[in-house]
Amino acid sequence: MPTRPQKQARWQPWLLQACVCLLVLSAWLTGLPARADSAEQLFARFEPALLQVRVIERASTAKSAIGTGFVLQLPTSGERLLVTNYHVVSEAVLFPEKYQLEALSQQQQKVPVQVLAVDVINDLALLQSSDPALTSGISFQMAAQKPAQGATIYSLGNPHDLGMILVPGTYNGLQKYSYYPRIHFTGSINSGMSGGPTVNADGQVVGVNVASGGNQLSFLVPGDSLSALLQRYQQQGQTANFRLDMQTQLQTSQRVMMDKILASDWQVKDFGNGKIPDEVTGFIRCWGESNVEKTQDKIKKVMAFCSQDDLIYLSERFSTGPVQMQFLWLQGHDMHPLQFFQQYEQEASNVRPDNQATKEDVTPFECEQQVVEQQGRKSKVVYCVRAYRQFADLYDVLYLATSLGDGLEAVSSHYTLAGVSADQAQAFRRKFSEAVSWQ
Repeated sequence: MPTRPQKQARWQPWLLQACVCLLVLSAWLTGLPARADSAEQLFARFEPALLQVRVIERASTAKSAIGTGFVLQLPTSGERLLVTNYHVVSEAVLFPEKYQLEALSQQQQKVPVQVLAVDVINDLALLQSSDPALTSGISFQMAAQKPAQGATIYSLGNPHDLGMILVPGTYNGLQKYSYYPRIHFTGSINSGMSGGPTVNADGQVVGVNVASGGNQLSFLVPGDSLSALLQRYQQQGQTANFRLDMQTQLQTSQRVMMDKILASDWQVKDFGNGKIPDEVTGFIRCWGESNVEKTQDKIKKVMAFCSQDDLIYLSERFSTGPVQMQFLWLQGHDMHPLQFFQQYEQEASNVRPDNQATKEDVTPFECEQQVVEQQGRKSKVVYCVRAYRQFADLYDVLYLATSLGDGLEAVSSHYTLAGVSADQAQAFRRKFSEAVSWQ
C-alpha cells in the first residue's frame, strides 16, 4: 500500500528534528545548576565546603572561640576564599600576637587560615589558606537573585560544636526598621552557626548567618553585602592595617547615618507639659509607658524612649553604633518634697551609654555642666564625651538636662550617641536642644 511508505517518509524528518531538539535541551539543562531534590541531598552535596572556624589562644593552644565558615569561589577569578562573620575572628584580627586562626574540615583536618579583609559594619570576614582542603573540591557560589518572599531557604552551620547541620526556614525579606541591612529568617540559628551560609534550593548563597533572636527569629547578612566585600577585596587586595581600615569603615558609616538623622525634619509631639521629638527617621523607633492610671501611686511618671539599637560589634567587650533618646516627666502628690527629689535623682542617675566598652577601649568621660534657661524654666545640663583609644575621631556622648518645676514636678531629657565625630556630636546637641521644650 503506497500510503504507508509515504507516511513513513513524512515521519522520518520530524523524528530526526525531535532527537536534535532533545539533545540540545539536554545539553542546556546540564549547564544549569543542579536543583536539589531534598534538603538531605542539598546538605550532602555541600557539606565538604563547610568548615569550623577556630580562634586559638597561642599560649595554651586551646580554642577561644568557634564559628562556621564556608568555601566560596569568586565568579571572575576562580579564587576560593573562606567566608565567615567578623565577630567570629575579631580577637585574632585585633590581637594577632595572642590569637591565631585555623579551620577544621569535615575530615577533622586542621587547616591554618589568615584574614584577608573584613567588613566590620556588616560583620563579615574573608579568610584564605594555601591548604588543598580549601583550594580544591566543592565550593559555594553566590545566588544571582534574591529569593521570593516566603521562599524556603536553608541555613548551614555547626551549632554548639555538635557538628554541621542544615536548618530549613523562610525568607522574609529585609528587616523593616534595621539601619544596617539584615534578612529576617524564620528558622533557628544557634551559637556556633555564625558565619555559615544560608542558601536557596540550588545551594547558592543568599545570606550569611549572623544573629538569633530566639523562637525561630534569626537574621542574616544579605548576599549584597558579601558581594560588595568580595568586590572590594578584588580591587584592593589583602588589607595591610586592619585597625586603620576598621576606623575608616566606622567613620564613614557613622557619618552617613548621622547625616540622615540631622538632615531629617524632626517632628515633635506633646509630652507632659512640653514637647519632645517623635520618630525622627524611619530607623529610629519610639515607645512609651506611664503609670497615670494608677491612683494609688504618689508619683505619676510618663516616659518615652526613641532609639536606633543596631550594634556594630568590635570585640567581645566593645561595641558601638546605637543612638538613643529618653524623656521623663514626674509629678508628685501628697509627699514631702525631699522624698520626691530623691526619687527624681534616682531616675536621673540611671542614664548611661548603651554600648559596651571597657577602660582599655575608651577614655574616661570628660563632662561639662551648665545652667540654661528656656521659656522661663532653668535646666541643669550635663554633657559628657569619651574618646575611642584605638579609633581616631570617634566618641561616645552622653547628654542629660534636668529641671524642677513649681511644686512636685520635674522633667528630664537625655540622649546617648556611640561612635560619632566631634562635629556630629555638637550638631546633634544643637538640633536636640531646639526640638525639646518645657512649659
